[in-house]
Amino acid sequence: MQGNYHGTAPFLISPIDGIKSMTNSVTLAKGCDVKCTDDSGFKEAVAIAQKAQAVIVVVGLDQSQESEGHDRNDITLPGKQLDLLQAIRSATKNPMIVVLMSGGQVDISWAKANADALLWCGYPGQSGGKAIAQVIYGEVNPSGRLPYTIYPADYVNQISFFDMGMRGKPGRTYKFYTGDAVYPFGYGLSYTTFNLSWSDWETLPKYQSIDEMSTVHYQVTVTNTGSKPGAIAVLAYMTFSDPNAPMKQLFGFQRAELNPKQNATLFFDVDVETFKTVDEEGNKVLKPGAYTVRIEDLAHTITLV
Repeated sequence: MQGNYHGTAPFLISPIDGIKSMTNSVTLAKGCDVKCTDDSGFKEAVAIAQKAQAVIVVVGLDQSQESEGHDRNDITLPGKQLDLLQAIRSATKNPMIVVLMSGGQVDISWAKANADALLWCGYPGQSGGKAIAQVIYGEVNPSGRLPYTIYPADYVNQISFFDMGMRGKPGRTYKFYTGDAVYPFGYGLSYTTFNLSWSDWETLPKYQSIDEMSTVHYQVTVTNTGSKPGAIAVLAYMTFSDPNAPMKQLFGFQRAELNPKQNATLFFDVDVETFKTVDEEGNKVLKPGAYTVRIEDLAHTITLV
């Protein structure tokens, strides 16, 4: 539950402690430890799953698997953790919630396809178990965004880790990765729904002169169209038609907390620096061409001439 950058928490609220704070009807089975080389605990876990109305399975990594000076050779779940998930899934048709703890990426393709819900929580720290329980039981509406791309397991065989170039096929990070991500950077769900629309579409310019660049001001209206209060982090990207430019680049984000049917206006400014790209020598340059501002599903193109 803890990373290795900010010391040791004075206490830890584990997932089981968090769940127990919500209900008295909970049973714990270890299944296996993080390394999961011993599957002798699977039988008990399966037996409990068969009787349960819902199953929460916590998997992932800890500092024995990844830390400063300790790299992994793959991005799969350690040991027999996947076998544990599959055994529990085979044992019950009731809801199965997978909670993933990790700092780095873990290929969770199987859980994506077979679990009823998937909660990535990083290393949640001191009160992580309470936070996990509050999200699962609906006391807190999740609004987080995935801080990196989750690649398929074979990614480690497709790219050399002795070459730190970003553009080498299939590419690195959301800016250059051309493969099919398990989950993309910035992915996240909510218990409510949101709608975004332009507030100032008619005033947005279609062209700008490179010699007389001015800041473009975007206004977006966000409406909570669901039945629950919730928050949304709205991500804004720039894309450029130049084939050597990143596929997209995050330039801003805004967060809104809204009650059902409530709306808010968010503001994004795009100045000359946002339009610049980095050339092969590492210099930021401004080039003519078509630039598209993408704010979630909204898009607006400006051509620099």
